[in-house]
Amino acid sequence: MQEQRAYLDVKGRKLYFALYLPAQKKADCALLMAEPFGEEKRSCSRMLHRLAKKLQQENIAVLKFDFSGTGDSAGTAAIAEWRHWQEELDKALEFLQQQSQAKQLALLGLRAGALLAAELASRKNVDKLLLGEPILSGSELLVELEKRQKIKEAISGSPVSDPAEDSWRKGENVDFAGFEINPDFAAQLNQAELLAYLQKLNPATAVLLLRVSAVNKFPSAWLPCIEALERHPGSQALIVKDKPFWGQLEYYESDAVLQPMLEFLHGS
Repeated sequence: MQEQRAYLDVKGRKLYFALYLPAQKKADCALLMAEPFGEEKRSCSRMLHRLAKKLQQENIAVLKFDFSGTGDSAGTAAIAEWRHWQEELDKALEFLQQQSQAKQLALLGLRAGALLAAELASRKNVDKLLLGEPILSGSELLVELEKRQKIKEAISGSPVSDPAEDSWRKGENVDFAGFEINPDFAAQLNQAELLAYLQKLNPATAVLLLRVSAVNKFPSAWLPCIEALERHPGSQALIVKDKPFWGQLEYYESDAVLQPMLEFLHGS
Protein backbone atom coordinates (compact mmCIF):
# COMPACT_ATOMS: atom_id res chain seq x y z
CA MET A 1 0.00 0.00 0.00
CA GLN A 2 1.14 3.53 -0.72
CA GLU A 3 0.37 6.88 0.86
CA GLN A 4 1.54 9.85 -1.19
CA ARG A 5 1.54 13.46 -0.04
CA ALA A 6 2.33 16.14 -2.59
CA TYR A 7 0.86 19.09 -4.51
CA LEU A 8 -1.54 19.06 -7.44
CA ASP A 9 -1.43 22.06 -9.77
CA VAL A 10 -4.79 23.42 -10.89
CA LYS A 11 -4.39 26.55 -13.04
CA GLY A 12 -1.39 27.65 -10.99
CA ARG A 13 -3.01 26.89 -7.64
CA LYS A 14 -0.96 24.36 -5.69
CA LEU A 15 -3.24 21.99 -3.79
CA TYR A 16 -1.88 19.82 -1.01
CA PHE A 17 -3.21 16.28 -1.21
CA ALA A 18 -2.96 12.87 0.40
CA LEU A 19 -3.43 9.90 -1.92
CA TYR A 20 -4.08 6.47 -0.42
CA LEU A 21 -3.44 3.69 -2.94
CA PRO A 22 -4.17 0.03 -2.14
CA ALA A 23 -1.67 -2.75 -2.69
CA GLN A 24 -3.30 -3.97 -5.90
CA LYS A 25 -2.36 -2.13 -9.08
CA LYS A 26 -5.99 -1.44 -9.97
CA ALA A 27 -8.36 -0.42 -7.20
CA ASP A 28 -11.93 -1.73 -7.15
CA CYS A 29 -13.15 1.80 -6.49
CA ALA A 30 -11.71 5.28 -6.02
CA LEU A 31 -13.21 7.76 -3.56
CA LEU A 32 -12.64 11.51 -3.70
CA MET A 33 -13.38 13.45 -0.52
CA ALA A 34 -14.80 16.98 -0.42
CA GLU A 35 -14.19 18.12 3.14
CA PRO A 36 -16.26 20.51 5.28
CA PHE A 37 -15.71 24.24 5.49
CA GLY A 38 -13.76 26.27 8.07
CA GLU A 39 -13.82 25.05 11.66
CA GLU A 40 -15.80 21.96 10.68
CA LYS A 41 -12.91 20.73 8.54
CA ARG A 42 -10.67 20.48 11.59
CA SER A 43 -13.26 18.54 13.56
CA CYS A 44 -13.58 15.95 10.79
CA SER A 45 -9.93 15.54 9.79
CA ARG A 46 -9.08 12.55 11.97
CA MET A 47 -12.27 10.71 11.09
CA LEU A 48 -11.64 11.16 7.36
CA HIS A 49 -8.03 9.99 7.67
CA ARG A 50 -9.25 6.89 9.48
CA LEU A 51 -11.85 6.24 6.77
CA ALA A 52 -9.20 6.62 4.07
CA LYS A 53 -6.85 4.14 5.76
CA LYS A 54 -9.67 1.64 6.24
CA LEU A 55 -10.74 1.86 2.60
CA GLN A 56 -7.14 1.58 1.41
CA GLN A 57 -6.94 -1.81 3.12
CA GLU A 58 -10.09 -2.88 1.29
CA ASN A 59 -8.77 -2.08 -2.21
CA ILE A 60 -10.42 1.32 -2.47
CA ALA A 61 -8.19 4.25 -3.41
CA VAL A 62 -8.85 7.56 -1.66
CA LEU A 63 -7.84 11.15 -2.38
CA LYS A 64 -8.32 13.93 0.13
CA PHE A 65 -7.00 17.44 -0.42
CA ASP A 66 -7.15 21.03 0.77
CA PHE A 67 -9.01 23.48 -1.44
CA SER A 68 -7.08 26.62 -2.40
CA GLY A 69 -6.83 29.07 0.47
CA THR A 70 -7.33 26.34 3.07
CA GLY A 71 -5.09 23.96 5.00
CA ASP A 72 -1.67 23.47 3.43
CA SER A 73 -2.69 24.51 -0.09
CA ALA A 74 -1.54 27.73 -1.71
CA GLY A 75 -3.47 30.97 -1.48
CA THR A 76 -5.47 32.60 1.27
CA ALA A 77 -9.11 32.44 2.23
CA ALA A 78 -9.39 36.16 1.50
CA ILE A 79 -9.02 35.57 -2.25
CA ALA A 80 -10.53 32.08 -2.53
CA GLU A 81 -13.46 31.55 -4.88
CA TRP A 82 -16.17 28.91 -4.78
CA ARG A 83 -15.92 28.42 -8.55
CA HIS A 84 -12.22 27.67 -8.11
CA TRP A 85 -13.09 24.99 -5.58
CA GLN A 86 -15.49 23.47 -8.13
CA GLU A 87 -12.67 23.39 -10.70
CA GLU A 88 -10.27 21.90 -8.17
CA LEU A 89 -12.61 19.07 -7.25
CA ASP A 90 -13.09 18.31 -10.94
CA LYS A 91 -9.34 18.11 -11.59
CA ALA A 92 -8.81 16.10 -8.42
CA LEU A 93 -11.28 13.49 -9.69
CA GLU A 94 -9.40 13.22 -12.99
CA PHE A 95 -6.11 12.85 -11.11
CA LEU A 96 -7.53 10.16 -8.83
CA GLN A 97 -8.91 8.21 -11.77
CA GLN A 98 -5.53 8.29 -13.51
CA GLN A 99 -3.59 7.25 -10.43
CA SER A 100 -5.92 4.50 -9.24
CA GLN A 101 -7.11 2.96 -12.52
CA ALA A 102 -10.26 2.19 -10.55
CA LYS A 103 -13.26 0.39 -11.98
CA GLN A 104 -15.69 2.66 -10.13
CA LEU A 105 -15.63 6.30 -9.03
CA ALA A 106 -17.25 7.69 -5.90
CA LEU A 107 -17.54 11.12 -4.30
CA LEU A 108 -17.92 11.86 -0.59
CA GLY A 109 -19.05 15.30 0.52
CA LEU A 110 -19.45 16.29 4.15
CA ARG A 111 -21.44 19.36 5.17
CA ALA A 112 -20.52 22.19 2.74
CA GLY A 113 -18.40 19.68 0.85
CA ALA A 114 -21.64 17.93 -0.08
CA LEU A 115 -22.62 20.91 -2.23
CA LEU A 116 -19.34 20.66 -4.13
CA ALA A 117 -19.51 16.87 -4.48
CA ALA A 118 -23.11 16.92 -5.70
CA GLU A 119 -22.40 19.73 -8.17
CA LEU A 120 -19.54 17.74 -9.68
CA ALA A 121 -21.62 14.55 -9.78
CA SER A 122 -24.30 16.46 -11.69
CA ARG A 123 -21.74 17.11 -14.46
CA LYS A 124 -19.58 13.99 -14.38
CA ASN A 125 -20.59 10.35 -14.32
CA VAL A 126 -19.77 8.81 -10.97
CA ASP A 127 -21.00 5.49 -9.66
CA LYS A 128 -21.68 6.56 -6.09
CA LEU A 129 -22.28 9.83 -4.27
CA LEU A 130 -22.09 9.93 -0.47
CA LEU A 131 -23.43 13.00 1.34
CA GLY A 132 -22.82 13.28 5.08
CA GLU A 133 -25.07 15.73 6.96
CA PRO A 134 -25.16 17.97 3.87
CA ILE A 135 -25.83 21.67 3.98
CA LEU A 136 -28.74 22.11 1.61
CA SER A 137 -27.73 25.41 0.01
CA GLY A 138 -25.00 27.99 -0.08
CA SER A 139 -27.31 30.60 1.37
CA GLU A 140 -27.99 28.29 4.34
CA LEU A 141 -24.25 28.01 4.96
CA LEU A 142 -23.74 31.78 4.90
CA VAL A 143 -26.63 32.33 7.31
CA GLU A 144 -25.25 29.66 9.64
CA LEU A 145 -21.76 31.17 9.60
CA GLU A 146 -23.09 34.63 10.40
CA LYS A 147 -25.28 33.27 13.19
CA ARG A 148 -22.27 31.56 14.79
CA GLN A 149 -20.27 34.76 14.50
CA LYS A 150 -22.98 36.79 16.25
CA ILE A 151 -23.12 34.24 19.09
CA LYS A 152 -19.34 34.45 19.58
CA GLU A 153 -19.48 38.25 19.63
CA ALA A 154 -22.24 38.19 22.23
CA ILE A 155 -20.37 35.74 24.46
CA SER A 156 -17.04 37.54 24.22
CA GLY A 157 -18.50 41.03 24.48
CA SER A 158 -16.91 42.02 21.17
CA PRO A 159 -18.37 44.87 19.13
CA VAL A 160 -21.28 43.76 16.97
CA SER A 161 -20.17 43.44 13.35
CA ASP A 162 -22.13 44.81 10.42
CA PRO A 163 -24.46 42.43 8.56
CA ALA A 164 -22.39 40.33 6.17
CA GLU A 165 -24.52 41.29 3.17
CA ASP A 166 -23.82 44.97 3.82
CA SER A 167 -20.07 44.34 3.91
CA TRP A 168 -20.09 42.30 0.70
CA ARG A 169 -22.20 44.97 -1.00
CA LYS A 170 -19.45 47.46 -0.15
CA GLY A 171 -16.81 45.11 -1.59
CA GLU A 172 -15.44 44.11 1.82
CA ASN A 173 -14.44 40.68 3.10
CA VAL A 174 -16.18 39.19 6.13
CA ASP A 175 -14.24 37.19 8.70
CA PHE A 176 -15.91 34.07 10.08
CA ALA A 177 -13.73 32.55 12.81
CA GLY A 178 -10.54 33.32 10.93
CA PHE A 179 -11.84 32.38 7.47
CA GLU A 180 -12.45 35.43 5.31
CA ILE A 181 -15.19 35.29 2.72
CA ASN A 182 -14.94 37.80 -0.10
CA PRO A 183 -17.90 39.17 -2.10
CA ASP A 184 -17.22 36.94 -5.14
CA PHE A 185 -17.03 33.79 -3.00
CA ALA A 186 -20.29 34.71 -1.28
CA ALA A 187 -22.09 35.45 -4.55
CA GLN A 188 -20.96 32.17 -6.11
CA LEU A 189 -21.80 30.16 -2.99
CA ASN A 190 -25.29 31.69 -2.92
CA GLN A 191 -26.02 29.90 -6.21
CA ALA A 192 -25.36 26.43 -4.77
CA GLU A 193 -28.48 24.28 -4.28
CA LEU A 194 -28.23 20.61 -3.33
CA LEU A 195 -31.67 19.65 -4.64
CA ALA A 196 -30.95 21.15 -8.06
CA TYR A 197 -27.77 19.09 -8.31
CA LEU A 198 -29.51 15.88 -7.25
CA GLN A 199 -32.17 16.42 -9.90
CA LYS A 200 -29.47 16.58 -12.58
CA LEU A 201 -27.65 13.40 -11.57
CA ASN A 202 -27.26 10.48 -13.94
CA PRO A 203 -29.99 7.99 -12.93
CA ALA A 204 -27.28 5.31 -12.64
CA THR A 205 -25.57 7.18 -9.78
CA ALA A 206 -26.43 5.64 -6.41
CA VAL A 207 -26.67 8.14 -3.55
CA LEU A 208 -26.22 7.78 0.20
CA LEU A 209 -27.84 10.64 2.12
CA LEU A 210 -26.71 10.46 5.73
CA ARG A 211 -28.34 12.41 8.55
CA VAL A 212 -26.58 12.48 11.95
CA SER A 213 -28.95 13.34 14.77
CA ALA A 214 -30.40 12.18 18.07
CA VAL A 215 -33.85 12.64 16.53
CA ASN A 216 -35.13 9.70 14.51
CA LYS A 217 -36.77 11.86 11.86
CA PHE A 218 -35.59 13.75 8.79
CA PRO A 219 -36.13 17.53 8.79
CA SER A 220 -38.90 18.60 6.43
CA ALA A 221 -36.35 20.58 4.39
CA TRP A 222 -34.62 17.30 3.53
CA LEU A 223 -37.70 15.59 2.11
CA PRO A 224 -37.41 16.94 -1.48
CA CYS A 225 -33.82 15.66 -1.59
CA ILE A 226 -34.93 12.26 -0.32
CA GLU A 227 -37.68 12.14 -2.95
CA ALA A 228 -35.08 12.93 -5.64
CA LEU A 229 -33.29 9.68 -4.76
CA GLU A 230 -36.25 7.56 -5.87
CA ARG A 231 -35.03 7.57 -9.48
CA HIS A 232 -31.61 6.26 -8.44
CA PRO A 233 -31.58 2.48 -7.80
CA GLY A 234 -29.52 1.45 -4.79
CA SER A 235 -29.81 4.85 -3.09
CA GLN A 236 -30.40 5.20 0.64
CA ALA A 237 -31.40 7.91 3.10
CA LEU A 238 -30.30 6.97 6.61
CA ILE A 239 -30.33 8.50 10.08
CA VAL A 240 -27.38 7.79 12.38
CA LYS A 241 -27.88 8.54 16.05
CA ASP A 242 -24.67 10.23 17.13
CA LYS A 243 -23.12 13.54 18.14
CA PRO A 244 -22.59 16.11 15.37
CA PHE A 245 -19.15 15.06 14.10
CA TRP A 246 -18.66 18.47 12.45
CA GLY A 247 -19.24 20.54 15.57
CA GLN A 248 -16.94 19.00 18.17
CA LEU A 249 -14.24 21.19 19.71
CA GLU A 250 -11.81 18.28 19.69
CA TYR A 251 -11.01 15.78 16.97
CA TYR A 252 -13.87 13.30 16.77
CA GLU A 253 -14.22 9.84 15.28
CA SER A 254 -17.43 7.87 14.94
CA ASP A 255 -17.85 4.26 13.85
CA ALA A 256 -21.59 4.92 13.69
CA VAL A 257 -20.99 7.46 10.92
CA LEU A 258 -18.27 5.54 9.08
CA GLN A 259 -19.98 2.14 8.98
CA PRO A 260 -22.85 3.11 6.63
CA MET A 261 -20.31 4.70 4.30
CA LEU A 262 -18.19 1.55 4.23
CA GLU A 263 -21.21 -0.66 3.60
CA PHE A 264 -22.50 1.62 0.84
CA LEU A 265 -19.15 1.67 -0.95
CA HIS A 266 -18.91 -2.12 -0.83
CA GLY A 267 -22.47 -2.63 -2.05
CA SER A 268 -23.01 -3.70 -5.61
